[in-house]
Amino acid sequence: MTDHADPFEWSGGHPALDFVNTLDERPFDPPIENLATYRDLVRFAELAKLIEPSVAAPLRKLSDPACSRVARRARKLREHLHDVLAAAHAGQPLPQTDLDAIGAAIQVAHAARALVVSHSPGLAGHRWSRPVAPDTPLHACALSIEHLLVAVERKRIRKCWASDCDVYYVDTSKGQHRQWCRPV
Repeated sequence: MTDHADPFEWSGGHPALDFVNTLDERPFDPPIENLATYRDLVRFAELAKLIEPSVAAPLRKLSDPACSRVARRARKLREHLHDVLAAAHAGQPLPQTDLDAIGAAIQVAHAARALVVSHSPGLAGHRWSRPVAPDTPLHACALSIEHLLVAVERKRIRKCWASDCDVYYVDTSKGQHRQWCRPV
């Protein structure tokens, strides 16, 4: 791990929401990009527990030109998710082009995993077919987005009330009344 401060917002309650929240100060020009480099993406995926430290360590050492492209693709995937969340929050139909792009990333991510014998409760588990492939942290983020979109109740995914804040979070409160920056 690096010794600089953790720049990520960990208040989303789900790794996919923490991923979308990596563009900080989104409503302002310019926003703060916390996934500026491939190493930032690897660091996020590791800290979000989407990839194991043993996978992240060799990924941080990669200097392949593909790494920059992977970071760019991760930022695009993040923005597709943001657009879906923004539409849902506004009560609008979900943009199919964004869902299609997310779906394509999810399909590729599933193809990048292999089924292996597991020593945990199940008979088998997943592992990355090529763990040191530059795409691994991108794939891990895509699988997290899939979980958010299909397994988390829509009404629990919320956005901060403040007009100058675009932070998304999962409301895990018992009464589902958690609110941030509610206007008075």
